[in-house]
Amino acid sequence: MKMKSHGKLAALPLGSIKAEGWIREQLLRNKDGMGGHLDELEPDMIANPYINCGTDEEWGAVKAGWGAEISGNFWYGFIMLAFGLDDEELKAKAERWVNGVLKNQRPNGYMGTYTENDDVMDDYNAWGTGCGMKAMLAYYEATGREDVLEAVHRCMLWFCNTWTGNNKTRYAGITLLESMAICYLHVGDDRLLAFMDEYFDFMNRCDLYFVSRNAMLSDEFRYNSEHSAGFATHIWPYATAYKANGEKINLDAAENAIRKIKKYALQYTGGIPSHAEYLGPVSASVETEYCTIGFFEAALIHTAEASGNPEYIDLVERVLFNAAQGARKKDEKAIAYMSSPNQLFANENSGLFINNMQQYAPVYPTSCCPVVSVWVVPDYLRSIAMRGEDGIYLASYGPATINCGEFTLKEDTAYPFRDTIKVTVSSTQEVTTNINVRIPGWCEDAKIVVNGEAVADALQAGTYYPLSRSWKDGDIIEITFPMKVRLSQLDDSQMMARHPMAVEYGPLLFSLKLPEVWTAVKGSPRNPLPEGWSWWDVNPKLDWDERGDIYEQQGLRKFNISWNVAIDENLSPDDVKVELCEGGYVWENPQIKLHLPAYKALYSYPPYLRKTMDLYSGPVDVYDEMEIEMVPYGCTNLRITYIPRAKLPVKPMPNPEK
Repeated sequence: MKMKSHGKLAALPLGSIKAEGWIREQLLRNKDGMGGHLDELEPDMIANPYINCGTDEEWGAVKAGWGAEISGNFWYGFIMLAFGLDDEELKAKAERWVNGVLKNQRPNGYMGTYTENDDVMDDYNAWGTGCGMKAMLAYYEATGREDVLEAVHRCMLWFCNTWTGNNKTRYAGITLLESMAICYLHVGDDRLLAFMDEYFDFMNRCDLYFVSRNAMLSDEFRYNSEHSAGFATHIWPYATAYKANGEKINLDAAENAIRKIKKYALQYTGGIPSHAEYLGPVSASVETEYCTIGFFEAALIHTAEASGNPEYIDLVERVLFNAAQGARKKDEKAIAYMSSPNQLFANENSGLFINNMQQYAPVYPTSCCPVVSVWVVPDYLRSIAMRGEDGIYLASYGPATINCGEFTLKEDTAYPFRDTIKVTVSSTQEVTTNINVRIPGWCEDAKIVVNGEAVADALQAGTYYPLSRSWKDGDIIEITFPMKVRLSQLDDSQMMARHPMAVEYGPLLFSLKLPEVWTAVKGSPRNPLPEGWSWWDVNPKLDWDERGDIYEQQGLRKFNISWNVAIDENLSPDDVKVELCEGGYVWENPQIKLHLPAYKALYSYPPYLRKTMDLYSGPVDVYDEMEIEMVPYGCTNLRITYIPRAKLPVKPMPNPEK
C-alpha cells in the first residue's frame, strides 16, 4: 500500500526528467567514460559483489565490506544515468544487474553481498546493503517492476528481524534507514517504521561519532568526530524518516545538521573539509573527498524535499556547479579523490592526506569516490522539478524535458552560465495547477514573464513564487535571474585566519585557472587499465618552462609565477568586468570570464613548492598592478580560488636583473 509522503515536496518518478543541452552532453561523456565502464575496470569491487558472491578466500574484504558500498553506489548512479539519458543500452545493462541481484536473494529475504559465513552484524553489511537497495528502489521507481519492490521489502524485513534490540552498529549502519524509509513509502509496512524508531533510540544511547539525532539537534559541532562523508550520509536517515513518519524532530535534526555545516565547515565550493577524511574547519588548501561532495548533495536534496525550503537547493547548485565539477577530468574518465579550492598540483606527491589521492584516476584501490561521481549530475538532473500538493515546483535549473504527468515542461537554458530560462508547456488539454518557480537566494531582482506579460513587480529571493493558472499547450514562461558579482572574505579563523577573498557570479564560484600539464602515469589500480584509460599527474605549466631558465639563479625567482597575486579587499564589484563567451563544452570552454584589477604578490609562496600551501600571512605585500582573469571553478583542475588580500600601498618592484 503506497503511503503519502509527509515531505512538502517529492521527486518525480525516475525517468520523468530527461537531460538536454550541456547536461546531456556531460552525461553522454560519462556514458563513454566512468559511468559506462567502471564495472569493467574493477569487476571484483564494482560489477560482481551483489550478483556473483564468492567465498571469503576468493573475495576478502572487497566482496563483503567495501564491495557492498562501492558496487551499490555505482549501480545507483548507473541506473540514474541510464534513465536520465533514456538510453536503451544502459537500461538493458541495468536490468541485467537487477535480475542478477534478485536471483541471489536468500529464502530468508537477505539480499546483499555477505555470505552465510560472514558476520551479519558487521557495520558495512547494513551500510553496503542500503547502498544496493537504494539502487534497486531507483530501478523500481523507473520501471514499476513489483518483483523488485517486493524483494527490497523482504530484505528490509530481514534487518528488522535480525538487527534486533541493541544488535546494531553506531557508525555507518544507520544509513540503511534511507532505503528503509523509501521502501516504507512504497509498501506502508509499519514494521519498518518501528525498526527506524528503535535505531534512533539506540543511536541516542550509544553515540560515538556525534551523529545521533540528539547530537544532530544540539548546537555542538565537533571537529574530528566523524568522517566528513559519513556526517553527510547521516543526514539522510533523519530527512527520509520525516518523509515516512512525519515526526518533526527528525526533520529538525537534518536541518540543524546542515545549519551547523554552513556555520563551521562549508567551503564556498560547497565542499565540506575532509582533514585526513575527517570533519575540520575551512581553509584555502584543505581537501574535500569526492564522496563527501556526492553525499552532501544527496542530503541537501532529501532535506529540500522534506522541508520545501529552497535554501537547500541553492546549496545543491553550489555543490554541483563548483566542487563536483572542479574535481573531474572533463572527458569524464577520471576524478580526483581529494581536491581543494586552492590547488597548485594534483600529482603523486601533492596530497595532504595521502599523497596519490589528488591524482586524477578512474579507479582507486578503494573506489568509493569514482562510483559516487557517477551519480552527482543525474541526481542534480532529478532535482530540477519536484511535485507538491499544489502542483509542480521548478527547483533546480538546467536544460531538460520534464514529464509532469498531465503536461510536459521543456527548460531551454544555458543556466548557470546565462541568467535566462525559457519553459515551454506541452499538453493535450488545459491543466489548472501551480507551477512554482524557485527564486535563488542570491538573486535580488528576478523577473518572470508568462506569454509576454510580467507576473509580479517584486519577487522575493529565497522563495518559491507560485504561478497559478490554467496551462495550455504552447504557453511560455520566461524566467530571468540577473547575476551580479559578489566579493566575500573566507572565514578561515579556525585555521589560518588569512581571510582571503572569494569571487562569485550568480551560483558560480570563480578561480584563477592555472595552465595544466597532464601526464599519464601507471598509478595503483587493482587491475591493469585497458588502452584509453590512465591515472594522471596534473602539474602547472610555469612561465619559465619553455625557456629552461634556472629561475632562482637567473634572478627571476617568483616574479613570473602566475599564482602569486592578490586583490584589494575593498574592491568594488563594479570594477569587475564580465565577459560572456560562446562555443564548446561548457566545462572545457568557460562561458563566462571575470576580469579583475589585481596586484603581483611576489612572496606569497615558497619558490620550490611540491604541495599546495596556505599563506603564512595576510594581507600580503604587493609590488605591481596587473589584471587577472577568473573562470568558473568547475572549468578548472588547478587553480587559486581564494585570492589573498593585498597589503597596500604597493611596494617598489625589485629589479630581477640585479
